[in-house]
Amino acid sequence: MILRQFLHSDPVAVSYLFGCGGKASGAVVDPVGDVAPYLEAAEALGLRILYVIDTHLHADHVSSGRALAAASGGDYVLHADAAATFAFKRVRDGEQLELGNVVAKVLHTPGHTPEHIALVATDRTRATEPWFVLTGHTLMVGDLGRTELASSAEDGARNRAINTGLLVPA
Repeated sequence: MILRQFLHSDPVAVSYLFGCGGKASGAVVDPVGDVAPYLEAAEALGLRILYVIDTHLHADHVSSGRALAAASGGDYVLHADAAATFAFKRVRDGEQLELGNVVAKVLHTPGHTPEHIALVATDRTRATEPWFVLTGHTLMVGDLGRTELASSAEDGARNRAINTGLLVPA
């Protein structure tokens, strides 16, 4: 399992490159800004970028996901319900993105935005249990992502409460 974090200060954001070194298969999650650092890191690690995943349509900054997908030849990935007019690979809750010995399971986690997803990563050569989850600006150390970016605060909070099991849908 390979996992690299990219911290951004303007805008404040976090991106990730992860995947399977043994099978040279990787994914980039929530890329921001210049695509060169992601391409250079993947090349240095011997990874082919198969997927460029945006966990949600970003209202707080501009994604470089489509540009990175074009530059790397990887599929650009969003939740199937994303209100986008451009082409992308549509994923739904429970689907898995294969990265060699690593698998990323898609969890539909509405709340921050209606189409938001999280990714649960498992390295199948080491264990059947997941190793980590990438929550895409919704769960942070000591904080939570805003719930009113693409809906009302009430709808976003209700969706988050249902998703986390704090509220049972009627």
